[in-house]
Amino acid sequence: MDFTSDYAHRRMVKFLTTTLIVFMTVFGLLANRYRRDSRERFRSSKAYLAFASLWTVAFSLVYGRQIYKDYQQGQINLKDATTLYSYMNIIVAVINYVTQMIISDHVAKMMSRVPFFETLRTLRLDSRSLYKSIALALVKTVAFPLTIEVAFILQQRRQHPDMNLIWTIYRLFPLIISNLLNNCYFGAMVVVKEMLNALNTRLDAQLQEVNLLQRKDQLKLYTRYYRMQRFCALADELDQLAYRYRLIYVHCGKYLTPMSLSLILSLICNLLGITVGFYSLYYAIADTLIMGKPYDGLGSLINVVFLSISLAEITLLSHLCNHLLVATRRSAVILQEMNLQYADCRYRQAVHSFTLLVTVTKYKIKPLGLYELDMRLISNVFSAVASFLLILVQADLYQRFKMH
Repeated sequence: MDFTSDYAHRRMVKFLTTTLIVFMTVFGLLANRYRRDSRERFRSSKAYLAFASLWTVAFSLVYGRQIYKDYQQGQINLKDATTLYSYMNIIVAVINYVTQMIISDHVAKMMSRVPFFETLRTLRLDSRSLYKSIALALVKTVAFPLTIEVAFILQQRRQHPDMNLIWTIYRLFPLIISNLLNNCYFGAMVVVKEMLNALNTRLDAQLQEVNLLQRKDQLKLYTRYYRMQRFCALADELDQLAYRYRLIYVHCGKYLTPMSLSLILSLICNLLGITVGFYSLYYAIADTLIMGKPYDGLGSLINVVFLSISLAEITLLSHLCNHLLVATRRSAVILQEMNLQYADCRYRQAVHSFTLLVTVTKYKIKPLGLYELDMRLISNVFSAVASFLLILVQADLYQRFKMH
């Protein structure tokens, strides 16, 4: 990979990161001012904090009034996946607003201290992997909201044909706000994964050279002085890679901490969304088979959309976390495959230090220390959904047959 493409990749990541920061600031989720020439690039701003407070109050009043109005008119139906998903995201959005204002000073200090672009500058990102990860992030941040908007339009045409399409945007807005921090968390993990993959690529290249230098034909080809000089240079490079690995490990946790609560709340929303989505499909089928009512195909289709989005959110997060954990373990595997039989003592020391660092850190993705995110998340979610559905279906069938 040449310098030009590597520079283009860094600019792309920087542009996407800046875009997210701008969106968070505009929508009142980030009360920090950026100063390019200052040592502390992000500083808590009273003006921005006041702007965020106005957003919090306005959002809470507008959507709180809507929920209260629906409650008075008896329009709250928690058996409907669309309604439950909307209300849960309103609550999550309000919590995000309040928590981000409370920790605004901490966020400013953290963002100023994380050497994000400095670390990115020292690593060369793979084009194919980077574009694939960015496409995945765009699906989550752009394609999912557009899909939900289509479902809202279908629901509006069905239930309120006299209302303007702005009503659908009004309902979609809380979902966008509640997922902004989650999208930042997701995007940050995507970049961290690419950094670790780039680091592993450098490690793998060094593995090939080190093992080649210790082959019998190579031992005869080069002088002892040249080999010692080369191993010392490789040891210095390995020390730099270990330093970058430690930076990624330490600062990744600090960077993701302010967004951890939003991620946990999003997981709860998706868990409830999946449960209610499946229950709504069952309810429509039960009404048709047991009660003799006509099947509500359009209503079921709308519920399937929200069910699919919740399932896709959980699946994407699980796979991303798993790939990130695999990347951290890959570093340890590469270090173990290095042949040190005829290596210089300086290089042996560098390998042992790096191996110890990887072994001791044992990288985990555990937001707020509550739950470890990996591929087990999918099976655990389905186990929880199956348990909830079993209780709900049994209760519903009991009531139906009791009425007969």
